[in-house]
Amino acid sequence: MHTLEGSPILENYNNLLVKGKEQHAWKVLHEFFEFFEEDSSREYLWYMLVAALKNNSETINARHRSNMIFFYEYCIALFKAADHLHKKQQRKITKKK
Repeated sequence: MHTLEGSPILENYNNLLVKGKEQHAWKVLHEFFEFFEEDSSREYLWYMLVAALKNNSETINARHRSNMIFFYEYCIALFKAADHLHKKQQRKITKKK
């Protein structure tokens, strides 16, 4: 079972995995940013990071915490770039209509 079951993003993601076509990658990005705006995706990722960093488990050491912050910052850059591409393509689509 998948938590995305029944959502359009899962079908596009599976198609991307199987077919590897750019159109499926764009559909995944569009679906993501239709559901989560750039700010909310950054906010959710931040909550996940804070929860993980506040975890007092001995299995999460300083290196793991550093890697999580590094990953967070890379994801923010990815979200910004993907959101920019999404909006640019949406403007192109709107102009064609």
